[in-house]
Amino acid sequence: MAGFVWYWLPLLLYAMAIIGISSISAPEQQLGAMLNSMNSLFPADGEIFKMINDKFYHVAVYAILGVLIYRAFRYSWREQSEVFLGILTFVGVIVFGCADELYQYFTPLRYSGGWDLMADALGGVLGVCLWEVALSTSMIRLLEERIPLKLQVALGIQALKL
Repeated sequence: MAGFVWYWLPLLLYAMAIIGISSISAPEQQLGAMLNSMNSLFPADGEIFKMINDKFYHVAVYAILGVLIYRAFRYSWREQSEVFLGILTFVGVIVFGCADELYQYFTPLRYSGGWDLMADALGGVLGVCLWEVALSTSMIRLLEERIPLKLQVALGIQALKL
């Protein structure tokens, strides 16, 4: 249970958030207005979204998705090599990206295209690479190993192999 909470639940929640944002017909206006209402530092009427190229968002969002998928796969299939899990993550990001682009195709006022999918794929690869670099630091690796154990105790679960 602790492994699910720490590794799979964040992935599922994040994927649902991507789908939710993909459901918005005009995210530039709606999310920009929301950000503007939360903080006066953001320009009004979605101007912040126009200031940064759309592909940057795809790369950033899918880099995070890549990290979350990779973490979940590493937890579930510890005996597999990191290269295999990286390739599996890349395939997962591509499949999710294709499904998201197809979903956006049927969403009013949304654009779906191959360049977006390329940016999604690049983000997934960057996410896996950045996470591997992060895991090379002892603090990140320690947190990644210890927090699920602490969750087990907090949830009252018997010791599991993590």
